[in-house]
Amino acid sequence: MDCLHCGDCCLRISPISTPYGPCPYLIKDGTFYFCKVYDRRPSECRSHKFDFRFCPIGIEKLGISEPTEIAIRIDDGYRKTKSL
Repeated sequence: MDCLHCGDCCLRISPISTPYGPCPYLIKDGTFYFCKVYDRRPSECRSHKFDFRFCPIGIEKLGISEPTEIAIRIDDGYRKTKSL
């Protein structure tokens, strides 16, 4: 599944999140969210998957309605990860 970097998983269900806040390793860059410890992230985060090619929650949360918007979002996210 391609991540749209909407942050929903990290904000709601990360095993590192606490009742007082989201995962402390979460980086926000505009409307994009990234993980500071992506290479060492918990197994629950590594195994989080949907049975879809693109994250349906991200599509809904971001209000994406066109396939080209998905492609642009994924490309922008990959570019941003290289600059972190």
